[in-house]
Amino acid sequence: MTQQPFKIAEETFVIPSYNPVPGVGLLYMNALVIRGREPILVDTGATIHSDAYIEAAFSLVDPLDVRWIFLSHEDRDHAGSLMRVLDMCPNARLVTNAVAHGKLSEEWVIPPQRVYYANSGESFDAGDRVLTALRPPLFDSPATRGLWDPTTEVFYSSDSFGTIVAEEYELGNDVPAPDFEWGFNWFNRVNHVWHELADPAKVAALAQKVRELHPKLLISAHAPVAYDRVDELCDMIARIPTLPPQPLPTQLDLEKMLAGEPQPTEEPQPTAG
Repeated sequence: MTQQPFKIAEETFVIPSYNPVPGVGLLYMNALVIRGREPILVDTGATIHSDAYIEAAFSLVDPLDVRWIFLSHEDRDHAGSLMRVLDMCPNARLVTNAVAHGKLSEEWVIPPQRVYYANSGESFDAGDRVLTALRPPLFDSPATRGLWDPTTEVFYSSDSFGTIVAEEYELGNDVPAPDFEWGFNWFNRVNHVWHELADPAKVAALAQKVRELHPKLLISAHAPVAYDRVDELCDMIARIPTLPPQPLPTQLDLEKMLAGEPQPTEEPQPTAG
């Protein structure tokens, strides 16, 4: 389901959507639109939400005005409408990197003349702002880069800093703290299974780099937008490598779920309301 887009910073809007994770909760899949001298689409939503994404994005900006499509990585919950958007936005270039470009080329033909490579730490000039691609502390694709906009002081962290929630929320601040933390620990272990192999000090150092940007707002693709929580979120992501692996459902669990039986967990699940 896709919710109505809303403004999060000057000329910056989030398009929230989510899908259910059976037996766990709802997983958000956010995309951004940055208006300005050279408008930017940040990720293109999940394939299943493509029609709703297209309607929402182009209610905010004329597709002929779009100059940049920043793709954090190639997963289909981020690249779901990419080819439609490229067709509808003939004046736009795709900001990606060689790894994502190669993976996308397994399915789609993307003219290299329309591609702009931005590796982690590299920037591109969108006329009234210079944006920087930065790898977040945790990621599930080697192509992943978040996006830092110093003009609005917004950092889009791609998959990192996500959380599972029990019901639809507009703002992450409205999620009860124990539920937010439970969903955060669940998602950031399941989506980044290599956390158990990571050096906690190195992940903490990456979290510190995000903190040192002094972002006014840190937006995950996979969480409802939360204001004034940057320090808390950086502390939480730094703890993920110290946690044990999150057990995943087995075939027996799937059969019980299909039979409508309740699923026990080792940790308390979030509750709606």
